[in-house]
Amino acid sequence: MSLQGTLDTMPIVDLLLWMTKRNQTGILKFKRPSVTKSLTIEAGKVINAASTDPREYFGQFLINFGLLDEDQLQKAFETQQETRVLLGRILVMTGLLTEQQVHQVLELKIRETFLDTFLWDDGVFEFHDGLVPDEPSVVHVALDLFQLYNEGVARRNDFARIRQIIPDKRCTFSVHDQAITTPPEPGSPTGVMLGLARMGLSAADIILRFHSLDYPILRSLSDMCQSGWLEVHMPSAEPAAVDVLSDLEVDVDLGGVDAAAQPEPAPAQAQSARVELRLRSKPAPAAEAETGTASDRYLLDAQASMQGQDFARAVRTLKAGLQEHPYDPELCEALETAEHGLTRVLRKQILSAGRVPRLLRPEYRDSADLTPNQRYLLSRIDGQRDLRSIIMVSPIKELDVLLTVQSLVKAGILGMG
Repeated sequence: MSLQGTLDTMPIVDLLLWMTKRNQTGILKFKRPSVTKSLTIEAGKVINAASTDPREYFGQFLINFGLLDEDQLQKAFETQQETRVLLGRILVMTGLLTEQQVHQVLELKIRETFLDTFLWDDGVFEFHDGLVPDEPSVVHVALDLFQLYNEGVARRNDFARIRQIIPDKRCTFSVHDQAITTPPEPGSPTGVMLGLARMGLSAADIILRFHSLDYPILRSLSDMCQSGWLEVHMPSAEPAAVDVLSDLEVDVDLGGVDAAAQPEPAPAQAQSARVELRLRSKPAPAAEAETGTASDRYLLDAQASMQGQDFARAVRTLKAGLQEHPYDPELCEALETAEHGLTRVLRKQILSAGRVPRLLRPEYRDSADLTPNQRYLLSRIDGQRDLRSIIMVSPIKELDVLLTVQSLVKAGILGMG
């Protein structure tokens, strides 16, 4: 049996309550244009979970819980690329983690990926009864679906409470030191959050700095607000400067990148001596054809752009189409293809071995005019880390990192060595 639908017609709580009443075995998927989650269920137990959100990768959880720092994770990734050994095994072999710690974090990762779906109000779902993954999980986990359901409902209700206190992730905070009777340790999570709040960073910024999903950080911040430690300030407006896919005419020469040095060569249809990306402030109108639907026109326009190597325009067109037709499977699939193409193009333009980004305008490091992604990436610029290393451990999608770097180069804030 196969089941599919949208979360606005069958809310997540109703769907998962239905699932708990049956000892199902299969794969349950949730999709948004930017994220796909895949949950493997066996006889009413959740045995595995995967997500395309980088914040839900195993390595990000290790950083978030203070078990590794970014440099240690990067070195482990480099060893993994050389040896093809599983990351957890490398960490145990090198003595950075115990086997028990690896198992605990992997179980936590599966739990958090599942529970995070309870915060979704939109998206599509599909359940494929009886399907099992080709490769079993390396760690045996069997989390009771009914217990997770109850925990998920509690989290969803708590998140509604949090949103009453912090209604927008763009909110910033002021710190009331007089209300903090017992100051936390400077290096503790609470101490770090207070320090970031003092810097004027938003909730979204703090989430990225912790390599975390939204809920744990927003819960901690809301608790500090209720204790009188923090005061919430609503955002005044969207950031005005250097957005990554609007108002840019991008044609950036970053210094003659050697294509042979790239980790993944572009496919034949994406290869060219030089690729010019034209990003306009608005997509070309998708006029209705005499035959076909509006979504067909977006799809045809995007396909034409991809054939002409203009993957940026294809991404923009498809995102505009998904605003009108948010659950169209062909638009979602085409967007994934276009984003892969754009990623390959930007790798070729920007990435090469050892290229170290440098900050040209330090006054922009924590500027309110930038986006959280831009501020996060500028915070990683230290004159030592190369761009590959930054991408490797970033909680941001590779494509978004590359687009953000390109926007900062175009704005004269960042240079590439």
